[in-house]
Amino acid sequence: MCGISGIISTKNTSLVQPLNSMVATQRHRGPDGQGTHFDKLDSFYNIGLGHNRLAILDLSEHSKQPMVSQDGNFALSYNGEIYNFQELATELGLVHNCNSVRGDTEVVFQALRRWGPEAFSRFNGMWAILFYDRRSHTLLVSRDRLGIKPLYVCKHDDNVYFASEIKAILKATNHKFRLNPNVAVPYLTRGLLDIGSETFFQGITAFQAGTYQLIDLKKVDMPDPTPFWLHPFKRGTLENTKNSSSVKEVFLDSVKIQLRSDVPIAVLLSGGIDSSAITGAATKYLGMGNVATLSVVSDEPDCDESRFISIMAKHVMINPILVNVSTNPLSMLEMIPEATWSNDQPLCGLSDVAHLLLMQQAKKLGFKVLLSGQGADEEFGGYNKFFYFYIQDLLKQGHYFLAIKIFLASACRTNTLWEFRWSEALRYLNPAKLEKMTFIRPEVESAGSVNAGLGNSYQERECKDLLELSLPQLLHFEDRLSMSQSIEVRVPFLDHRLVELAATISPNDKFRGGWSKSIIRDAIAEIVPPSIRFRKDKKGFTIPEAKWMRNEFVRPYQNMLAKPMLAHTFGIIDQEKATSQYASFLKGKGFLNARHFFRLYLFESFLRRFEDFISPVNIKT
Repeated sequence: MCGISGIISTKNTSLVQPLNSMVATQRHRGPDGQGTHFDKLDSFYNIGLGHNRLAILDLSEHSKQPMVSQDGNFALSYNGEIYNFQELATELGLVHNCNSVRGDTEVVFQALRRWGPEAFSRFNGMWAILFYDRRSHTLLVSRDRLGIKPLYVCKHDDNVYFASEIKAILKATNHKFRLNPNVAVPYLTRGLLDIGSETFFQGITAFQAGTYQLIDLKKVDMPDPTPFWLHPFKRGTLENTKNSSSVKEVFLDSVKIQLRSDVPIAVLLSGGIDSSAITGAATKYLGMGNVATLSVVSDEPDCDESRFISIMAKHVMINPILVNVSTNPLSMLEMIPEATWSNDQPLCGLSDVAHLLLMQQAKKLGFKVLLSGQGADEEFGGYNKFFYFYIQDLLKQGHYFLAIKIFLASACRTNTLWEFRWSEALRYLNPAKLEKMTFIRPEVESAGSVNAGLGNSYQERECKDLLELSLPQLLHFEDRLSMSQSIEVRVPFLDHRLVELAATISPNDKFRGGWSKSIIRDAIAEIVPPSIRFRKDKKGFTIPEAKWMRNEFVRPYQNMLAKPMLAHTFGIIDQEKATSQYASFLKGKGFLNARHFFRLYLFESFLRRFEDFISPVNIKT
């Protein structure tokens, strides 16, 4: 896990200053070492690659980057982990006389030299890669299948910039980018982030996940990215041929290879099904009492998961490390600017601040690698919304009896129906209706219109959550906030083998008996106790933002509304309308809920933190 940067230029000027700026800006991503590599072909191009190293596998200088061949013809700047590097090393013939390869960087380097883009389909892991070939005058760029590792691209002033974080590009270009309404409006109205390649900064885009790009440096030709992986739904291969034993086998192997590390590693244990499954699987390989876990607890009963954390801890005979994250409302507000700078975009909510606090504690405790349960809900129908999408799909297909049967079974066995909230359901309304009811300016209310409803089928909607509507923003904040503290987060549920397997499982098997994630509950029967496997609720660590918006946050919020807001000045909202709607909200009236208003606070905080790099929306009149 590291930070990478790169610049291609058609100018015959030095790239040392801007590239060093990018490396310095991303130092938090790799405090264990920094490096740069420059090359040029007179009158054609200059190229510079930068790297910040967070040493996880092979702590020696042998794996420092950019990694350059002895003849200077190849150079690699790479961020991520390839978990099957040992197996690939054998395939590449890098293992001699029983000496194992030291780390994954040299394996990636040699794989790209030998196989070129074909290497990506062999990699099991997460990555963002810049690989320079001086002989062919090409730069090979790639990002892992699900975009777990970030990579951004920007064409500006005859240069092309690449970086792990947007702020590195902002610093290197020293340019003000227009605020992007196509990203701002879906965020403010529906809480959607990272739903495509566009960012809040027009002209800076996210490199497409699951693709590679081979750039001809003599022409600085930027061809469209070429996919090396497609989700099974996109491929049209959804045969229902798998069962819980298959899920168990792949999941256990995913955890096994993701435990490979030369530094301390821990599991983020929340007490839910997914993190408990990872803890149980890790125990299978490391032994009883040998798994370190890190858990968030709270003095707020509605937010606390101590009971289930304790159950799982006793099951695997460990003493969990408990981190009591302060939920003092005003203290958390004060942390928003710091977390926003780390995130490069507005926060999803105060749970992001809590996550940053957890990462700060993890750093103090000496952990450099954490395993997270991210992705399981999107793959196996874990969110409550998926239950309603499933019922809707059954009714759409005319399976009325099965729909009623599953609905009644869920009502008897789970809390899904009782946890339904109209305020949560609003985001799935027709875009044209929702935007008109908010404080968004009419000139931009149609920008970035997104339909977050069922679509044509349950499988399509689940795939859309995994690739666009849900998982990308979760991966975004988890990467930025953990890496702000120089910590790598790994996600065993996003092993591509498990993702592909989950896509072939019928929704009927995911909601069997009215239970969400039914097939996962069966698969982990031997490693997770029944009291957790069959939890009726889905809580997670939550922050009572809705309550605070009517109490502790009223004064700071009204102070924001009383001053000229950048969200208004930059052309996104009507401040007068927002002020009126918030007054109605405090009286218990109006259509908008607490999340709409708090997102506006987070958006305004983002604009103020990045004001030096943003210019107003270009509104056509």
